[in-house]
Amino acid sequence: MKAEDHRKVAQWHLKQAELHEASGDYACGCPANEENTRIIEIVESGKIDEENECSLAS
Repeated sequence: MKAEDHRKVAQWHLKQAELHEASGDYACGCPANEENTRIIEIVESGKIDEENECSLAS
């Protein structure tokens, strides 16, 4: 994806997060699949700035 496309996807996810926070029973239907789980692990580890490729390969 191009940088612009990544930003659009991120914008959509941020809006979904706002809706989740505003309503405890809101469900967007986003599955926490393997890719999402890996992204969450990277962000929570604080190593997001070490990701220099658009790849989640371990």
